[in-house]
Amino acid sequence: MKKILALLIVGVLLLSGGAIAADSIEKAQYKKINLTFSKPEINEQNNHIIISIKEANSHLMKQNRPLLPSYTKTLIFPFGTKIKSIICEPKNIEQKTITKEILSAPKPVVVGKTLTTNSEETTNYLVYPTRWYKYDVYSGLYGSVRSVFVNIHIYPIKYHKQTKTIEWANKVELKIKYLPPEPQPTMTYENYDLVIISEDKYSSTLQSLVTHKIDRGISTKLVTLGEIYNGIYFPTQGRDKQENIKYFIKDAIENWGTSNILLVGRNVPTRDVHVVVNEEDDEIFISDLYYADIYDEKGNFASWDTNYNDVFAEISWGLTDDKLDLHPDVHLARIPCNNQKELDTIINKIIKYESSKAYAQNWFGEIITAGGDSFPGDENEILEGEYVNDKVIDIMQGFIPNRIWASYDLLTTKGPLSNALNAGAGFVDFSGHGNTNIWSTHPYKSPAIWIPLPYGWLSSDTLGLSNGDKLPIVVTGACSVGKFNKDAHCYCYVWLENNNGGGIASFGATGLGWAYMGEYVTYALIERMTLEVFRAYKNGATTLGEMWTNGINNYIRGPGLDDEANYKTVLEWECFGDPTLAISEESQKPSTPARPNGPTDGETYEEYTYTTTSTDPDGDVLYYLFDWGDGTYSGWIGPYTSGNTISVTNTWFTEGTYEIKVKAKDIHGKQSEWSESLTISMPRNKAINHHKILEKIWERFPNIFPLLKQIILQK
Repeated sequence: MKKILALLIVGVLLLSGGAIAADSIEKAQYKKINLTFSKPEINEQNNHIIISIKEANSHLMKQNRPLLPSYTKTLIFPFGTKIKSIICEPKNIEQKTITKEILSAPKPVVVGKTLTTNSEETTNYLVYPTRWYKYDVYSGLYGSVRSVFVNIHIYPIKYHKQTKTIEWANKVELKIKYLPPEPQPTMTYENYDLVIISEDKYSSTLQSLVTHKIDRGISTKLVTLGEIYNGIYFPTQGRDKQENIKYFIKDAIENWGTSNILLVGRNVPTRDVHVVVNEEDDEIFISDLYYADIYDEKGNFASWDTNYNDVFAEISWGLTDDKLDLHPDVHLARIPCNNQKELDTIINKIIKYESSKAYAQNWFGEIITAGGDSFPGDENEILEGEYVNDKVIDIMQGFIPNRIWASYDLLTTKGPLSNALNAGAGFVDFSGHGNTNIWSTHPYKSPAIWIPLPYGWLSSDTLGLSNGDKLPIVVTGACSVGKFNKDAHCYCYVWLENNNGGGIASFGATGLGWAYMGEYVTYALIERMTLEVFRAYKNGATTLGEMWTNGINNYIRGPGLDDEANYKTVLEWECFGDPTLAISEESQKPSTPARPNGPTDGETYEEYTYTTTSTDPDGDVLYYLFDWGDGTYSGWIGPYTSGNTISVTNTWFTEGTYEIKVKAKDIHGKQSEWSESLTISMPRNKAINHHKILEKIWERFPNIFPLLKQIILQK
């Protein structure tokens, strides 16, 4: 199909506010942004102080340095923009003397290793951080548009160790000087939004997927490895097969307008990468992000070998590090199939999933979370897996949560987890430990016990699921679960491989995973990455590839790439499945439903009716979900005509005060916000009046037991 595509992206900053002026000499433009920060909150925890500010969206996590809040501002410019300078000027600086040391950032640990004490080391520093800000420039996809990212990391609080003084800036002024991209000529060329790069032997099997994608309006091109190596479409470039493929993807972007890449086959070459986190972890692992990160921050080819020694993605590996961009320039995923039979199974699952609009089905509105005590023995006795699960549930508001937790005794055996998975769900979050063929966790304070019993949840357990077409997207925060180069049927892949259920896609790490213990488990590293993938979905991702791309972009913007463990977290994050898989549809979300209307007090074991209404901007029929405030939900009920008042009943079985709220969704799966809550009170059961009950029975059946009726009613 021919398509006219203007290579010139005419745009403005995707930001509100700020004045733009022209520089007559070098045609530079300027952006000015003012930020305001609240007064720090200071709280004591044992022998330390914890400092927070409400505007913070991240933290400084350098080991043996104070744990301080930070704020990252991301600016988006058209691709080709050159950033000339950024100035950050703190204003209205105040100081305060504190009585105790600030709590230090926690020590990261390998997920699955024996927990060691997080003791603080004596370190010498005068001021931390030494600067008020730093910034990084990257190139990558913003939605479907290739752009330049500027992440400005602002540190509004500094700590002076010797005087035990903190100083903070109430305001920060940012000044950005940049050169817009040069105009480029408009070109006409063949357009393929999705390019499938496959081992040659799968060419015929993939034809049904190509046809399906084209029928869905996604222009698709199948290219075999042999065609790439032989220069059939573009001249072959690069020092090895991996670089041949990467240059081919660059040519596809520039000549075909490609924004999605699907790698098919376990033997599509992988790129080894080299990150030394510390003495515990110097493994060489693989990263398919190599094939997605095509351009560096200046728009040049990203070789991942900027020190020219043929060792790729070196971070603390050799004498010098490679400079890495890591923002995906295409949405990418892999199906690491071993034979045609496996591939045929996966293609059929994709076609059925999309043809049935799985994301609009009621079962899709469920989310299963599994976790326990990932690091027994942390100071505050946090069950990290369950803590992460709850953060995921908070992000995925509107999905009905099914908590398969160690603290609920639901991981003692595999039965509850198996039953939940077989019932179907839109998403699954596993938080704990892993290896190439297993996920597991611990009961509370029990490091010697691995659950679910026996042996944890194995790849073979996944292959035994029978959930049919009710296929979840599975996200696993654990070590090595995506290491398909070492295990042909690795934990993440077998979700796709199951021909009677399993999953439709999965995310996981291709190497050792790192995490923080206790309440810091979601601040950064692998469990923060899982949160960012879910957040990408809730922020509007409509395809699997967008979840992966936006999750990585979110992570780099948040925790950033300040140390080796963060680099590894980004590099090892693998997406299994089809990057164009439809997980939502473009649609306007329904209006926020009216606050539930009905009784505000009552008795337990009695049924009460509540009403609400919502409208859909597109006139779609609606479904409603009531949260009854006691941990139970109505389930999605409908369909109902937009604008009509609907009613639903519920019974409470435990006395208490509850907050009822409701949300709506349309036929495309787009959900409204939660309504305002209605507070209701259910006191203890009222006394049962047997005399009144008998009167009602005789009103309904006047001719039964006439003598008994006469005796009782005379009393």
